[in-house]
Amino acid sequence: MSKRLTVPDMEFFAAQRPAAGPWRVGISMGGLELVLSGLSEDLAARLRRRFAVYLVDGPVGSEALKVAVTEEGRDYFIDPPKTPEFNPILIHCDGERVRYMGYRVAGWFDTHGGDGQLLLAQGSYEPAERAVENYIRAAVAWQAASRGGALVHGASAVLDGQGYLFFGPSGAGKSTLSECNTRATVISDDLSLVLPDTEGRPQLVGSPFRGTYEGGDPVVGRFPLVAGFRLVQDDTATVREVSRVRVFGELVGNFPFVAEAYAERPELFGSMEEAFRSVPLRHLHFCRDDSYWDAILAAEL
Repeated sequence: MSKRLTVPDMEFFAAQRPAAGPWRVGISMGGLELVLSGLSEDLAARLRRRFAVYLVDGPVGSEALKVAVTEEGRDYFIDPPKTPEFNPILIHCDGERVRYMGYRVAGWFDTHGGDGQLLLAQGSYEPAERAVENYIRAAVAWQAASRGGALVHGASAVLDGQGYLFFGPSGAGKSTLSECNTRATVISDDLSLVLPDTEGRPQLVGSPFRGTYEGGDPVVGRFPLVAGFRLVQDDTATVREVSRVRVFGELVGNFPFVAEAYAERPELFGSMEEAFRSVPLRHLHFCRDDSYWDAILAAEL
């Protein structure tokens, strides 16, 4: 792509466009709610299958994000490549509102409940439900951040009712660690949602963003987050204490969609730091078995 791509401005979104249909899909993840309206029957059915156990069919709360879906008379917002590549997603933060663009979708959303808009182009390079889900992921990341939580590029699991977070860049071993697990319930090997409870304590929240992990049923519910680990592949499993500043810095690099906007919203960094203040953060060296749970339990975090 030779030309510089930019997200359309709000004037572009103000033009009147037809809704794709009369259908509605509501989604709830631990009380964080999002509603898409104006869907075609086919797309609504596909989204309902995708988000099955997280659906809300009745009224939603006052803080739900309400997104109007309309059709856009073009094939793409970003021309797709001739061969598949990393999916480009552009984010632009306008204070309390975020504008978004991908191959087939452009839109905006308020960062704490409120409203949103999603324009769906007609091209076939990317399935409509996948394009819409990418928008949903970005919206959830910002809704979580505005509530004192985060959407983390990390694996997560629940053992004996307690939540554990495992993060690191692509290739760190999130999927490997999840596949090796035989003791805990895996929530995700890709994106993990953290939200505060009523007293501000962080909790892992079941979400549909499971990545490649297909073992067991999708997880619904909230679980106290008792520790977070930066993954390091090794020959043996050990938990190692390192500088918290270092580990938190490694964690911050795994806040997708939001980290790009720290320049426009510098207070978000402090909010993220506060969200994880009570959570022990360590390095977890692990090998290709689930002995890492022995190391974690022995650390008594």
